[in-house]
Amino acid sequence: MYNCHRVEGRPLPAWKKGLVISLALSIAATLFVFFNYFEEETLLSLLQFRVSFLFLAFLMTLFLWVIEGLRIKLLVAVLGNEKKIGLVEAIRVYLATFFFAAVTPFAAGEWPAHIVALHRLGLSVGEASAVTIARAFFTKIIFTIIAFVFLLLYSDQAIPAFLNKAFLSAVYITFFLSMLFFLLLWRPALLEWLLQKCRSISPLNSFLTKSDRGKRFLFFLKNEFEKFALTARGLNRWKTGMLLTIIFLTIFYWICFFSIAPLLLAGLNRHIPYLKSLSWQFIIQLVLPYIPIPGGSGVVELSLAGLIKYFVPSSVLGLFIVAWRFFTYYFLLAFGGLAALGSLKL
Repeated sequence: MYNCHRVEGRPLPAWKKGLVISLALSIAATLFVFFNYFEEETLLSLLQFRVSFLFLAFLMTLFLWVIEGLRIKLLVAVLGNEKKIGLVEAIRVYLATFFFAAVTPFAAGEWPAHIVALHRLGLSVGEASAVTIARAFFTKIIFTIIAFVFLLLYSDQAIPAFLNKAFLSAVYITFFLSMLFFLLLWRPALLEWLLQKCRSISPLNSFLTKSDRGKRFLFFLKNEFEKFALTARGLNRWKTGMLLTIIFLTIFYWICFFSIAPLLLAGLNRHIPYLKSLSWQFIIQLVLPYIPIPGGSGVVELSLAGLIKYFVPSSVLGLFIVAWRFFTYYFLLAFGGLAALGSLKL
C-alpha cells in the first residue's frame, strides 16, 4: 500500500496515487524512447503515417471491449445462478477492472474491482468471486499452455537476459496460479475447510465467536462461501460448446490485442513477422502482472522498444511506441477511469 500524501488535510486515495505514478512512469518512458530515437526521418514517417491504420487500430481496441464484455456476460449467465447482465454492463465491468489493475502494484486491484462491479450488478460476493476466479483461470491456463509451447519451440529467441529470467519465473507462477484456481473451482469446499483452520487460531477464534462484529463477519463468510461453492459447481454442468466458446473468446481477445502492434507498424510502412511480434508481446504480457509498478509502466515501453528495435528503423521506433501504448493503455485507462467512477461510485 502506498503512503498517502495529504491534500487539504485528507489522504490521497491509493488508487489515485497509483494512477499518478503509472502515468508519470509510462509517459516518461514513452518520451524517452521517442526522443532517444528521434531523427529527421521521424517527422517524415509521421507525415506518411497512414490514417486508415490508426482507424483500424481504434476499431480493434473497441472490438476488444466487446469480446471481453461477451466473455464476462457469458460467465455470469453460466455461473451466476440464472442472473444476467447486459453487454454494456459487462463492458463497463471490464473497463473498470482494467483501470484498477493498471493503477495498483502487481495488478492487485483487478480482482476487488471485478468482484465489486459484479456485486453492484446483483451478484452476491460469493457468486462474483466464483465468476472472477473462473475468468482468471481461463486466461492463465491458456497463457500457461502457450508459454510452455513457446519454451519448447522458441527457446532460441534473442531475448535480453533480465527479461528471459523474468519470463521463466512468470511461467511457473502462472502455472501454479492456474492450478490453484482450478482447485478452488473444482473443490470449493476447500474454502470452508480453510475457514475452519483459521478458526483454530486462538485469537482469531475468540474474535469470531465472542464479539458481535466477529459473529456477523463469520456468518457473512459462511453464507458467501456457500454461494461460491454453489456457483463454482456450475462448471460441472457446462456443456462442451459453452466451454469451447469461453476458450475461443479468451484466445480471440489476445489475438486481437497482439494484432494492434503489427497493424500500427503497417501504418508506418514497416512490417515484421506476425508470430515474432506476437511472441514478444506475449512475453511482456505474461511478466506484466508480476511487476511491482502500477501498470508495469516504464518496463513495458522499454522492454518492447528493446525487442523491436532490431527489426524496425530507429526513425519509426518512437512513433510506434507512442501509438501502441496509446491504444493498449492510455485509451483503455481513460475509459476505464470513467467506468470506475461511474459504476463503482469511487
